Amino acid sequence: MTVTVKSMSNGHRSAEPPLDHDFHNAWGTIYSNSGFRNDDRTRQIWEEYTVNPVRVEQQYHVLLNEYTDKFQSFFQGYWPITFHAHVSDVLIPTTIASLILNTASTCPLVVEDPALSPLLKDDPEPEKVHQFVRDLLGWTDVHITSPKLAIVDGIYGCAYGPLAHSSDEWEYKIIGSGPEAIHIGRSDFSSEDALLKKLIAAKKDGCVAVVSDLVNASDGSVFPPESFRLLRSCCDQARICLLVDEAMTAIRCGAPLVSQRPEYFEDGTLQPDMVAFGKGMGISGVAINFNGLMMRHLAFHKQELIRQSIRFWRSMVTRPIATPVLIEALGILNLAQAEGWPERSEQIGKAFREFILRLAGNDGHGKEIIRGLGAFIAVDREISKKFNVMAAFRRRSSWARWIPKLNSAAAVDHQAIERYLVGIEAKPLRRALTEEALKQGTKPLWCWVCGIDAIVEDWCRTCFLGYCGTEACAQFFHAHNCL
Repeated sequence: MTVTVKSMSNGHRSAEPPLDHDFHNAWGTIYSNSGFRNDDRTRQIWEEYTVNPVRVEQQYHVLLNEYTDKFQSFFQGYWPITFHAHVSDVLIPTTIASLILNTASTCPLVVEDPALSPLLKDDPEPEKVHQFVRDLLGWTDVHITSPKLAIVDGIYGCAYGPLAHSSDEWEYKIIGSGPEAIHIGRSDFSSEDALLKKLIAAKKDGCVAVVSDLVNASDGSVFPPESFRLLRSCCDQARICLLVDEAMTAIRCGAPLVSQRPEYFEDGTLQPDMVAFGKGMGISGVAINFNGLMMRHLAFHKQELIRQSIRFWRSMVTRPIATPVLIEALGILNLAQAEGWPERSEQIGKAFREFILRLAGNDGHGKEIIRGLGAFIAVDREISKKFNVMAAFRRRSSWARWIPKLNSAAAVDHQAIERYLVGIEAKPLRRALTEEALKQGTKPLWCWVCGIDAIVEDWCRTCFLGYCGTEACAQFFHAHNCL
């Protein structure tokens, strides 16, 4: 087990560790195990921050602008505007409504109009601006006082708040609060007329945005491209914003955003207005596409006006993002670009699928055992158990989510995957992990059976697997076949 380090002319060093069997990766929040080591820029900032934090804090707005520019360049026109600790914090109807109102209130149609712009008038008339924006968006009092989101059937849902109502997990459902989202079911996609009527009715009822994901983060099912095309067209006709939840899929599914894969992006017209991001990005939030379905009507024709709108929103809080988090998020973007993670994720997905299908053998015949796109891989739960890997589960789901790191060279080669997971290198690799854990006083992080924290000391030293301590998981754990 060696680690090869290659020097690169752009200042990045690409580490190639052997593949480990942690495909849980903190519910997909870890893209890489190299941290700042492979990015000189952010490593130097971080080292300076630990020695002289005040000096780095004085560069805060420079770093924030650098992150904003890198983000919109990497994600091809999506500008990060609002930052939060968790995606559940941002997918709240009132937050999305306020974000849309801020963007419309600071658009060129307002700020460049002498009759409206607070920047050009000695006596601002906020009521006049507010009414103009409502008319521009096609909103009424209900959108302001009782905004709602509409969700497309199959969306993952949230851990809390209004979208928790839609979760498949009872633990989330019982703490759901706020107005339930308007549900757009599969039957609504039977025709353009049916879907358009549904969206028009939803908007009349106070819907400010339609939220959809393209790869279900629970079971890996994929939203059909033709349905996404229909959804975009009908959102455009109904004049309602479209938000795609990319928390799990950004960078990981073969493109910077899964909605930018060729089968979804198509000719580039009628694209979503917003994306939610999070997980491995280091920070969660919403990014706006100012050429999106609804946003294009706001006429943001200059980047300086986009930046001004973003500044207005961010100035409403003390610090939109803490400095240490900002440094980490910047490093993740730098590495994703330098190491080509979107492209690599497609190669990783192909290699893993070849490996799983080949080793599943007859168990994989006659049924679907793999879902997902790119390096977000959902594997039949019973098939997954055969490989003795740590995976991320929804407890009542029949699918195990394999979410591998994106920086391992071995992950793009199905033969190397086999060698490190079940072949000749598997036992030595896991033995090394066990020895390191015993030395550090740690243990496997995730329950091999259900995916939550592994907390008991009774863990397998041969396979480097643990469990959460519940009776049900203990029974399955002690019945596993060692490597």
